[in-house]
Amino acid sequence: MILFLQINVWKDMADRAVSWHDITVDVGWGKLHGKTCVVGNSYYKNDIKVMGVHGWLDNANTFDTLVPLLPLGVEVLVFDLPGHGLSDHMPLGARYDIFTYVFSLHTAVRKLEWKKFVFMGHSMGSAISCYFIALFPEYVGAFISLDLIKPVIRTSRLESFRNDALKLFKTEDEKRQPIVYSESEAIDRLTAARYMGGANSIQDSAHILLLRSGRKVEGGYVWNHDPRAYSNFNGLFYGNSIFLEAISSITCPVMIVRASKGMCNLPDSVYRKELDVYQSNAQWLDIATVEGTHHVHLSHPERVAPLVSGFLQKLGQSSPKDIYSKL
Repeated sequence: MILFLQINVWKDMADRAVSWHDITVDVGWGKLHGKTCVVGNSYYKNDIKVMGVHGWLDNANTFDTLVPLLPLGVEVLVFDLPGHGLSDHMPLGARYDIFTYVFSLHTAVRKLEWKKFVFMGHSMGSAISCYFIALFPEYVGAFISLDLIKPVIRTSRLESFRNDALKLFKTEDEKRQPIVYSESEAIDRLTAARYMGGANSIQDSAHILLLRSGRKVEGGYVWNHDPRAYSNFNGLFYGNSIFLEAISSITCPVMIVRASKGMCNLPDSVYRKELDVYQSNAQWLDIATVEGTHHVHLSHPERVAPLVSGFLQKLGQSSPKDIYSKL
């Protein structure tokens, strides 16, 4: 009996093996680099498509531990956002902001002829997904938000925008040579940059992000991301009124997964307006909380995967005229 169970476990693990394939799309100003896979392999492939969108200064590898735990046959596509990971840097004179990301992703999915996919965003990637869905709802069948209910800015929108502008100008003027870090230093910096509320957000998973965040050179690693991406100008698009207007346009099914020690760990009353808007306009809204930090989907995917898989299965149980039949 024990041997039988072990064989089934090994078979399930083998069935769920993920083989990523690199993908590059020219989006006009430059190229987005990403990767795609089918959970299990192409033998299991079905019509379910999930597009992952990573958070600020992360990269496409943020979903590496979660994807193998999703239902067999799901096709997954993840890009490094402009200026992140392996994707090209924006030309001088341009800036990084929510709509730069939205329009670049729109060009990519249009060229790939992807439609009616499930958006799965983490952190800033969730905000990007919200604005994408608001502008181009015909492309999206459902939305999964990992640890973001509403974006938070700690200064006025104009002050935030000005601070980012000054930071950008300084970065462009300095033209510093890349700093070379040892592997341990690079991992330490990745980890330190993701501490939230005294908690290590990515725990032992920094090496997964490093594979795309940095590249090997003589003596160690240098960062791949564009230093100008630190100026994200998101404050202009994170005000309550404009964000509420965006999510009021989201009528597809929505799932929000909160991390207990993440960015959505305040009382529900803080998010009441946003949750009410989702509840009023989405086809349905599922909300769940898991134990963990902001990157719990990466550090402890086994806590998040059952919720995401259950949401996908719930979509699959909808009637033929509902959204999932179009995926």
